[in-house]
Amino acid sequence: MKSCSPKDTQMKDIGQASRTLVLIDGSHVDRLRSKLGRQIDIEKLAEFFGSKEERSTIIYYRDARDMAEYTRLRRFFDWLEDHGFEVRGAQDFPEPWYQRERYGSNLVQLAIDAIEAAHHGDALAVIAGDAKLIPLFQRLDEMKVPLTLISSLSVPASIAPPPPLVELAEAFIDLNEEDTFFQTVD
Repeated sequence: MKSCSPKDTQMKDIGQASRTLVLIDGSHVDRLRSKLGRQIDIEKLAEFFGSKEERSTIIYYRDARDMAEYTRLRRFFDWLEDHGFEVRGAQDFPEPWYQRERYGSNLVQLAIDAIEAAHHGDALAVIAGDAKLIPLFQRLDEMKVPLTLISSLSVPASIAPPPPLVELAEAFIDLNEEDTFFQTVD
């Protein structure tokens, strides 16, 4: 793994090696925003990892814990979909028999999508930091899939990606050291 900046031409080559699918753990993005104090600009991510002809495909994974949280996030989910980004996450809480796990349930779908994309020859960029993703990153490494991890090491250890996750990525972008993917304040 090499740490790099999006300004690196080598990094740009990784992002453009083939079609790049950007997978975003929305819960991780929420935690990064709260600690770094800035909002990630998803459109900038799509442009950076895309080609001259088209933006990269972005899938935003976010499970809501309950209807109140879903209602609070609905406008954001609608904005993502209106701007051509896909939103995935369980929204099955109306079932009285269903007891959802509170954390990490969206990572299962993220892992499935990552493996499917790898089989299609896509490169991957993942915004995440959960240790539960180590087996996925190990498998992607074995498959020789170009993988960029986007997160930060300048946040508490409970949020920062664990060392094995960073080491398994072909490239790592630390958001605390790079302004490229943040929304600009007007």
